Amino acid sequence: MNNFEYRVYEEVLNDMINGTKKVEIRLYNEKSSKIKINDIIKFKNINDESKYILVRVTSLTIYNDINDLMNRYCNDMNAGKYNKETFTKGMYDIFGKDEVDNHKIIGIGFELL
Repeated sequence: MNNFEYRVYEEVLNDMINGTKKVEIRLYNEKSSKIKINDIIKFKNINDESKYILVRVTSLTIYNDINDLMNRYCNDMNAGKYNKETFTKGMYDIFGKDEVDNHKIIGIGFELL
């Protein structure tokens, strides 16, 4: 079992805590490709790292691109909150267009510890 750390916005952290967010979406890169089921992730507030949660990874899903993600997963992902356009813009804003367009995407399912 390995431990990982990621930083998230306060709104995301709050959604994780209250159970409305059960999957974290990340680029499938060198770091995220090492995550396995049962690993522990510490999600820290990007603006105040003293605020964090610990989660256990329960599932991992690899998507070829944003279209694949939207087609296979987005109906379950806060459906009223995101559509393809807003989700894509958010991914580009966070990770950069080139990074998003040149990486697969991973959905990390988790449960709070």
